[in-house]
Parts: sequence; C-alpha cells; structure tokens
Amino acid sequence: MQFTFNSRYMQNKILTISAIFISSLAFSQSDSTSTTVQNDSIGKVEQAPKQRRDTRPLKQRISFGLGTGFWVTPSQTYFELAPMLAYRFPKALIAGVGYRYIYRKSRISSYDLTSHGPNVFARLKVTKRIYLWSEYEVLQSQYVANDDSRQKDVVDSWFVGVGYVRQVGRKGGISMQVLYNVLYDQNQRSPYYSALTYRIGYFF
Repeated sequence: MQFTFNSRYMQNKILTISAIFISSLAFSQSDSTSTTVQNDSIGKVEQAPKQRRDTRPLKQRISFGLGTGFWVTPSQTYFELAPMLAYRFPKALIAGVGYRYIYRKSRISSYDLTSHGPNVFARLKVTKRIYLWSEYEVLQSQYVANDDSRQKDVVDSWFVGVGYVRQVGRKGGISMQVLYNVLYDQNQRSPYYSALTYRIGYFF
C-alpha cells in the first residue's frame, strides 16, 4: 500500500510538473512571439528615420549670417566683424563655421592691432526667441609686449552663453548674445578685454 501511494503520488507530481512546464512553454512561446512582433515593430520604428530624407530646399537648410561687436574702453577701441555659414537641421539645432576679424586701436601704445581666424559654432533653440550658443575659435592675434613692441601669437577661445533672436521676414532675424569665454586668460595677448562678450548679429 505504501508503494502504491508513492507511485500515485509521483505520477500526480509528474503530471503536475508536466502541465506546468507545457503551460509555461506555451506562454513563453506566445510571449516570445509577441516580443518578436514588438521587436520587429521597434525595428521598423528605428529604421524609419533612416529611410527618411530631408526634402527641404537647399535655401531652407543653409543660412548666412554676419556678427558684429563694438566697444570703447579707456585703453582701446574695439571692432569685430564675423561672417558665418550655417546648416539648419530639421528641428532645433543649427551648426556651422565662420571667420572673425577684430580691429583694436590701442591708445596707450598708438598701435593698430588686428586678430583674425576661423571658428565653429552650434545653436540650440530653447524657445521661439531664446537659444543656447557654443563656439570655439582660433585667432592669430597681435598684441603689445612689455617692451612696447608689437608681437603676434595664437589665442583660442571657447564661448558659451544665451541669445535672443527677433525674426525679420520669413527666414532672417536679428540676434543678440551674451557669451562667456571659458578659456579667457587675462593677459595682454587676448584680443578680448573681458571674459564676457556681447554681440549683435543678423541671419538671412
């Protein structure tokens, strides 16, 4: 009787385990199928942007700009001019390259000093009129040395800050920026009088 009881018990145990295993296998197969479908659907979603092409006309993707700066301090008069070429991505990002020319009139040494060089920049739209700006530039810059002679050196700058743009027409706009030069070193080689820089520009 004891053997018969154990045998039936084991049979029931095996049947129960088998039923659970078959049920779990069926569930896992169903789940893997749905997962495959989800993965397939996810894969389609991920592949969809790759198949999309930017159909905008070139004139809507490319922008030209012109930045200017001007100020007067007790020691010098400063003026800058910076043309730029930008690419407008479909959403909120604009990136491009430019070239900056800076003229300084030193009233202490009576020298005319110039600085010029390329830059790269990116602009990220935050609201309709507010944007974030980042720019890196390398300038060949003239400066007055301690012996009162005019020298030349390479000065790099990295600007970060915010800007405000007011649209004029369909595409153009006037922008104003307040930027901070992260790499600013307060020495006589830098063409900038301060780590803070203010600019006014126009995009068209």
